[in-house]
Amino acid sequence: MATKATKKKKKNGGNLLKLVLAMILLLALVGAGAATVLIARAAHDLPEFDPSQLAGDNSSLIYDDSGQVVSRLYGGELRNQLKYDDIPTDLVNAFIAIEDQNFKRHHGIDPKGIARAMVYNVINRDMTGQGSSTITMQLARNAFLYFDKKWDRKVKEMLLAFKIESVYSKEEIITMYINIIYFGSRAGVNCYGIEAAANTFFGKSASELTLSECAMLAGKVQRPNYYDLADNYEACRKRQRLVLNNMVEMGYITQAEADAAWEEEPVLAEANTSTTVSKQYGYYIDAVIAEAIDVLSLTPGYEDNAESALYRNGLKIYTNMDADVQGFAEHYFTDPANFPNQKSPNGDDIQAAFTVIDHSDGGVKALIGGREYTAQRGFNRAVESHRMPGSTIKPLTVYSTALEMGVMPYTVFDDSPLTYEINGTEWQPKNYDDSHRGIITMRTGVQYSVNTYAIQMLDYLGVKNAYNMGKALGLTLVDTGNSNDLSLSPLSLGSLTVGTNPLEMAIAYGTIANTGIYNEPYLISKITDINNKTIYEYSVHPSRVMRQDSAWLMTSMLQTVTSAGTGTSAKVQGVPTAGKTGTSEKYRDSWFCGFTPRYACAVWMGYDEDFTMNKVYGSSYPARMFKALMTKAHEGVTDHGAFNMPENITTARVCCKSGKLPSDICPENCIIEEYTVNNVVLSEICSESRLLSTRYCPGPINVALVNAKPDSVDPDRIPTEYCDIHTSFSVSGLLQNLFPPSYHHADEPPPEESPAERTNPYSMPVAE
Repeated sequence: MATKATKKKKKNGGNLLKLVLAMILLLALVGAGAATVLIARAAHDLPEFDPSQLAGDNSSLIYDDSGQVVSRLYGGELRNQLKYDDIPTDLVNAFIAIEDQNFKRHHGIDPKGIARAMVYNVINRDMTGQGSSTITMQLARNAFLYFDKKWDRKVKEMLLAFKIESVYSKEEIITMYINIIYFGSRAGVNCYGIEAAANTFFGKSASELTLSECAMLAGKVQRPNYYDLADNYEACRKRQRLVLNNMVEMGYITQAEADAAWEEEPVLAEANTSTTVSKQYGYYIDAVIAEAIDVLSLTPGYEDNAESALYRNGLKIYTNMDADVQGFAEHYFTDPANFPNQKSPNGDDIQAAFTVIDHSDGGVKALIGGREYTAQRGFNRAVESHRMPGSTIKPLTVYSTALEMGVMPYTVFDDSPLTYEINGTEWQPKNYDDSHRGIITMRTGVQYSVNTYAIQMLDYLGVKNAYNMGKALGLTLVDTGNSNDLSLSPLSLGSLTVGTNPLEMAIAYGTIANTGIYNEPYLISKITDINNKTIYEYSVHPSRVMRQDSAWLMTSMLQTVTSAGTGTSAKVQGVPTAGKTGTSEKYRDSWFCGFTPRYACAVWMGYDEDFTMNKVYGSSYPARMFKALMTKAHEGVTDHGAFNMPENITTARVCCKSGKLPSDICPENCIIEEYTVNNVVLSEICSESRLLSTRYCPGPINVALVNAKPDSVDPDRIPTEYCDIHTSFSVSGLLQNLFPPSYHHADEPPPEESPAERTNPYSMPVAE
């Protein structure tokens, strides 16, 4: 007879069982509801079922700036669609054994595989949809969907897999799968489909593959670029062993056959891309691909498989390329007469590269990265090189900085032999022509690329100020370790730690042309998916790095270079042209960088190796190439624009030998008119009292000061009082007036409230 306590225990146990069952039922209902919502949402967003995509026909398109298709990105240029009978049985069995062992029994999904994957994901707190994809689901994903592993994507895979299984036979499905799947890349060739993979990796048709090679290729598709014989041999072989073992377990091959296949040493075919390279627009397209991968890597839904999506998802990529200029440049590069007839000691030709940009927004209009395009996604000198800029760095680091700090184009330095002691060693910089001009203005220093002037100006300004300006303009400058760019030679003569390239230089010069507003370079304006939905659109983010008047004054001096200086060969007929020549030490690099009101362009020439050219100046072949490219870019344009002078720019009469207001003793032929900022006036002040000079002041100096009202608190305003120190004649004062210093040397402490102390407005946002 049951006791009262026993009955109560049974009753409690029954209640607990009911509670557990109720909870299970509740969870099932909640799960079913959630699943219903998930399925409904996935079904609503399901892409259109296009059978042609199952054959891998969804190539991406690249457009130029006029909306014309200029290139198609296929999964693999060697791709051919094979029939089922042409695919080795061992390859079909290898894929089934490693990817989907229940392939012949399920109807698109494998419930056991899904349950197993769900348990794994819950235990490991991984909700990315790990595993569980059948071959049919993989085919659906590759043909119709993107490549991340979110659960809603899994549901879409399942729905599409059911659809595929209802339309096609198992033989048709496995054939489409093997023809579309990604096998990795080699020598710039992306391999989609078994025929492309067999040709690229083993140099044969898929029908000729051995069992060992079939197992190797089937094993690759899980992680195509990881399981690579050339780069990860051991992992690749381990994966091959697993495929062979699975084939034995499923009865496809015997253990003896598996062992024999394992003993067969895999031999990669010699990489050969000559039959797959399309040369037209090649360098530009390569740069577009690189940018697209970067963009897609940051785009939701594409992060993990950006490169695969680029080649498989039927994207439309709209670029800034001017096909006329790009095509003209490619033809120009085929003519040997446009390049020096020289070869390096190892027999190589002189190389060249250039970039043309629209400096109003940073859009890249054309670029070429070498004399000949030979390999897809090979070395692109226009965007990947690291070369010394020579004197083309001067306007960016020295002269723009000077203008920002109130130093005007009439400022003089003495172009005479210099000697600097640096770390106990004497440095005696030379001019490119080994000549000297005596006392000259900044404009003359820019016009004839005078090294001694630039070095003295940099010494006066301070290397940190010039370094900051160069960084603001986008140059790759280094301020770490023992080897850095914080010294006179790198910032005034261009002997940089890392170097630069034509894209970087075009953007920097384009900033000057764009009134001092910097824009990041970009090639791609927009990307849409196969359904024309915009998934990326570039947004311009300008920043002002120098004042408009500084940019205009720099432009004015660079126009002097092309009209009457070292860069006359670059002058574009009928188009306002500004620019600068540059030649690095021992003629290793030759440059011309410049701009018009519409475009900026940087041209480089040199050997890939550390060889010297035979007196190839930036004023020769690079300048002529710049002119040819810019002439083409402006073809058919009636309004070439102008470099509009800001309202606060005016002219001043100065003595070109003193850099000051002309005195009675200044020769008439030394009096020049030069531009200045009209609220900044040359004021003659006493170097000691910093007040307006009197005729008794020893060595009065001209300083650019603000013409402000007397009660202004501006620290750079013109003083209202005269010097109260020198009120009478002295012999020392007479001598200093007869032989005035031409500039303030950096070794001397800067005077209080000197223009050199002004804060530079680098990287300030541009007001709308």
